[in-house]
Amino acid sequence: MKMRDKDGVKVILLRIIVAIALFIAAFTWFNYQEIRNKGNVTAELTDPSYPVLEISGEAGDYNQMLGYQEEIDSSLVRSQITVLESDRDISLKLYHYGYDITAIQYVLYQESPDEPLEKGTINKLKKAKGIDVKKGSLHLESDFKSRENYYLRFAVRLNNNTQAFFYTRVLYGEGMHLADYLTFARKFHDNLFSREKMEENAIYLEPSETAVDNTLENVTISSSVESVFFGDLEIKEGSEPRIYVQELNSTYGVLQINTQGSCAVSGDQIQNYDITETYKVRYTPERIYLLDYQRTMDAYYNENLIDSSNNMVTLGIQNRNNIDYRSADKGRKVAFVQNGQLWYYNYDSSDVAKVFSFSSENPADRRNDLSCHGLRILSFNKDGDITYLAYGYINRGHHEGKNGILIMKYDAKENYSKEIAFLSTSIPYESLKEDLSEFAYLNPDNIFYCRLAGDFHEINLKNKKDKILQSGLAYSNLTASVDQNLIAIEESRKAADNKKITLINLDNGKEKVFTAGKSKRIKAVGFLTNDFIYGTASEEDTGATADGDVLFPMSVLHIVDSEGNKVKDYSRKKRYVTQTSIKGSVLNMTLSKKENNTFKEAGEDFIRYKEESNTSDVTLSYKYSHTMRNQLYLKFPDYIYIQIAPDLTQTHFSVDGDDRNISLKKSGQTTLQYMVYAEGEKRGVYSSLPQAISVADEERGNVIDNSDKVLWECVFPDYGIVAGMDEVIRTKEERRSLEACLAMMAALNARKRSIESIYAASGTIENRIEDCTGYPGINLSGCSVDEVLYYVSEGMPILARYNNKRYVILMSYNATRLRYLDPVTGKSTATDRKGLTSQFEKAGNEFYSYLIRE
Repeated sequence: MKMRDKDGVKVILLRIIVAIALFIAAFTWFNYQEIRNKGNVTAELTDPSYPVLEISGEAGDYNQMLGYQEEIDSSLVRSQITVLESDRDISLKLYHYGYDITAIQYVLYQESPDEPLEKGTINKLKKAKGIDVKKGSLHLESDFKSRENYYLRFAVRLNNNTQAFFYTRVLYGEGMHLADYLTFARKFHDNLFSREKMEENAIYLEPSETAVDNTLENVTISSSVESVFFGDLEIKEGSEPRIYVQELNSTYGVLQINTQGSCAVSGDQIQNYDITETYKVRYTPERIYLLDYQRTMDAYYNENLIDSSNNMVTLGIQNRNNIDYRSADKGRKVAFVQNGQLWYYNYDSSDVAKVFSFSSENPADRRNDLSCHGLRILSFNKDGDITYLAYGYINRGHHEGKNGILIMKYDAKENYSKEIAFLSTSIPYESLKEDLSEFAYLNPDNIFYCRLAGDFHEINLKNKKDKILQSGLAYSNLTASVDQNLIAIEESRKAADNKKITLINLDNGKEKVFTAGKSKRIKAVGFLTNDFIYGTASEEDTGATADGDVLFPMSVLHIVDSEGNKVKDYSRKKRYVTQTSIKGSVLNMTLSKKENNTFKEAGEDFIRYKEESNTSDVTLSYKYSHTMRNQLYLKFPDYIYIQIAPDLTQTHFSVDGDDRNISLKKSGQTTLQYMVYAEGEKRGVYSSLPQAISVADEERGNVIDNSDKVLWECVFPDYGIVAGMDEVIRTKEERRSLEACLAMMAALNARKRSIESIYAASGTIENRIEDCTGYPGINLSGCSVDEVLYYVSEGMPILARYNNKRYVILMSYNATRLRYLDPVTGKSTATDRKGLTSQFEKAGNEFYSYLIRE
């Protein structure tokens, strides 16, 4: 019996072994089929794993730094300022998330970490209170100049093969009052989540009767106190606030706070929000002034929230401009991007898939939902397949720690995403966003076209070849159709000089060239459906307006089809088209008439294309409720009935060993452009400095150029003077007043230039200023007097036209008076500010200066 029992056990064991072997074989065969059919196996997108570094101080921690796999462009951290005071000490807090990190290396530099001013290692890291946190500090020995840009690069070793790099911009100076600003902003923020503290915050607000309080998505310093405190919503903070110092000078500071919030909305459903606040604050010995406050609150998608009575899917409190969406299959399928997450909704199966997400399921994770990356849908078909871009800092998955553009394809039937290519670049997220949101196209042959930092790329994803077709493009040089398969490129970087436009079909490579006639200029207007519109103007009429904008009065508009064949021409007798805008299928035109070589508005006109009847589109719609105020919804056609919440399905991602990385080239050829930053965000790019200054003044921001040099700041000094400029160089002739003013500029900069030698020199006024001062001259014509006084406050004089023949030097001011040096009278004159401002306006607001930035 015992022998039989043993034999029975052996049989059972043998059967178990066979079963296991069959299971392994079946599993292997299944994976083989997956590999054969899909080219790879699939897995879930991994959560963030890299460490995080932060600046630590007595008044609070700030400037969370992300870990990069490779070195990056310093402009990636332009809006993150670490303050270095006279002791030159910096304290650090490292969230290591389980990595065994014992030291932090650092490099201090200005242009490149390959040319360090100082470098070393922080060895004595101490375990801090909290999980996975260590602290360290360093003392810098270098000599720093106030207001110059410096950078710190930190590095930690993750394993034998991988390092993580962290970057921050460093500003040296006293009297910045950062600790006061941090304390104020943190207290104001904490008070928002306690209704008992409303009065403490209310004294800093400026509620306006004209403020529109129908949304909680965007509130400002002018909103009602109730709106600033989230109205009737009981918002709970779900993460530790992250503070970033974005702008700082002796006058004011700009701080941003990011956090996660949540509240109960429908029944037991919880709605999560991304909350971003921006504080603009000014220090005085008596108190802190809140110059501006803005807050956005954007909901994450919750698949359980629908509005069945109105046939809608709830997106929640949200800015519709942040939603990228497409519909297909007569509205039965929808793809949409919301808050750094791409979703696919299938009405027929009542499923919704989270296709891609930068944020993890843990809102308390410091690496969660960072504002340095974006998503864009390239295409969406009736089968539900999505081609999309994930760009900026990749904070999770195979490319964690890299900066670039991830091109992905989602297979709806198999519910997985496959990587097509990863385009590695050091171009910062804000620039990627500006470029890719305007134009990006993948043609049927897997050739990707995009414009990045002035370079027009043709990237063959099959053979991994990147070709720059054109370089030095300004933002206005490229115009794309709605489908983006047709583009028009202007040859000249300046619209007033352009003589050639090339129309390109990106699907087949066909080109059509349009040129201006003799003494003419040509300008792209835009696309109506797939018809291209361009205009022609007389060379003598083009130029710049008084405010520095481009003047391009078009006598004829030409409309051509996608092949470049003429459809029709538009013209009106003795009328010029001076402004245009395209909205949907309508071209709106502002008409002007010419009087004494100036153009004055003379009515409007429009060209309308017949809209295609399409009742199947899904649309965005707002709906108001007392508690939630305006919420955004996806509204479906009447024949689709949204009655039940969809089931959430888990999306997988391809995993294979293929190298799909393509390093993008940089031509290095850039057109001089001016970027406006306000409240830490880029607000626009302009080809005219006066126009950029005008926008920055309105937005209360700054202007920088391509090389990251600050050209203008919205500062608030009550008094300014150009030190050492008190001697007037006199000339009796008004026609030589320009040269006399330039001679005074030369003397200020220890350069000797006679009026005669300057008069004999050729070139523009800007070039002659550079010759006299040693610094590049800048044309500020079109700016207001208040705007150009910034340069006086920085110690740089203003060359100003006083009348048709005379120039003077503007060199000091206070709240009520301006002082100027007049080479004709030979006097230094202080006069009423309002009166002299009027005199300069009559002379056309023609101003010049230079900027000292070493």
